[in-house]
Amino acid sequence: MASPKGSILLTGSNGGIGIGFVIKFLQSPYAVTHSAIYAVRDPAKATDLKTALEKAPKAHKYVLLPVDLTSQESIRSFAAEVNSRIASGAISPISALILNAGVQDTAKEYFTNDGFERTFFVNYLANFLLTILILQSMDKEHGRIIYTGSTGTDIWWSVNGANFSNEEQKKNIVTSPEKMAKGIEEFPDGNVGKTGHRRYALSKILMEAWMYELQRRLNADPTLSNISVLGHDPGWIGGTSLVRNSETAVKIAFSVLKVLALFTWMFSPNPMIRTPGKNGKFLLAVCFDREKFGEYPKALYVDGGVLYKTVPEANDEKLQKELWEKSLVFARVKEGETVLKGWK
Repeated sequence: MASPKGSILLTGSNGGIGIGFVIKFLQSPYAVTHSAIYAVRDPAKATDLKTALEKAPKAHKYVLLPVDLTSQESIRSFAAEVNSRIASGAISPISALILNAGVQDTAKEYFTNDGFERTFFVNYLANFLLTILILQSMDKEHGRIIYTGSTGTDIWWSVNGANFSNEEQKKNIVTSPEKMAKGIEEFPDGNVGKTGHRRYALSKILMEAWMYELQRRLNADPTLSNISVLGHDPGWIGGTSLVRNSETAVKIAFSVLKVLALFTWMFSPNPMIRTPGKNGKFLLAVCFDREKFGEYPKALYVDGGVLYKTVPEANDEKLQKELWEKSLVFARVKEGETVLKGWK
């Protein structure tokens, strides 16, 4: 049974996975008990989200707020706006912070104005910064922080083998935080497409490592110790905006997945290939269900609707701590920006 009231904050609200969740959320009782902050890059262009919201219950309260997840300044401004609204009582504390936005650059490489490789920044560092900035606005009793994971993290799975030119690339996918932040590999191959896939996989491995470190620090903070951090693997979902910056072959493959997803449910209740709507139902449970995953589902990784495991590369506690410490430097976090007691 979930909290009687609260709010959700969803990034990537106008993308395929985001829309799939929004539709299921609006069809649930939580749409009435929980208000929503839908984060998008440009509210004026969030047409799919606005279309979905046309079917929202009349009692559903929500706001669309802009945020550029390639900009630290934008993330800080967004967090300040969220914190202000919640502190004023205009919006209830956040029951579910859903870190869903992401990019996959396989046609061309991009860097932020700060010089960070874009996949690293958007898929990892932006989540790191946003989360610690708005911890003060979380539901301190049963809040959940959920990030979107990926099957791409299993680099030793044969299906992902095509993204690697040799075994050394797999063995050394995790390097120093400084190199990973800049997109520098130990064994580059010059293939932009493969490099983009590897960078995407790496960003999600780093999120798995971050989950453990953040949960450990939350557990040590008496005020925030009831907050749970989880990863949710959406499986393979076609028709999402994730591949908007990918090569044509990848876009075609995702279009095929979109069709296949309509039939996979005939063979398994938790198939790897899913529609955005079916995945949205799974994600809704991760956000609110206190029976399936427990009242405090701390540092759990969920594949669709079942518990799963993180990859060995992310389970290194030394990596988890070093990544956290370097991320504080990358994100230029200062005293007073977060309520987390053991943030340093």
